[in-house]
Amino acid sequence: MKMTTDNDEKMLNETFAQMRVADPVPSEDLMNRIMLDADMVLAEGATVPQRPKRGLSAMFRDVIGGWPTFSGLAAATVAGVWIGAAQPAALTDLSTGLWGDTIEVPLLESDLFAALEG
Repeated sequence: MKMTTDNDEKMLNETFAQMRVADPVPSEDLMNRIMLDADMVLAEGATVPQRPKRGLSAMFRDVIGGWPTFSGLAAATVAGVWIGAAQPAALTDLSTGLWGDTIEVPLLESDLFAALEG
């Protein structure tokens, strides 16, 4: 089934043929105006504004969401350290009931022989 008429097809072919012409070249007058404008900008001493350098902490603060998020993270960190350092008795009993007694694991192999001296 043909979707276009012969006139439409002919018009499209003519339009595409016009578009296949080589790239348009700007006129000499246009190029002169562009260069004149560029010379004026350079003569004025226009500079590109530089962004101030930001520290790593400022970038990190912006990435996580600013001061409100940072204060929430700080509060959670302090609470975690507090609960980890001074565990409530109920939490100690709960962890002992779930995982059993505490097991000490030596960090280095030399720690295995530390108690065998003497």
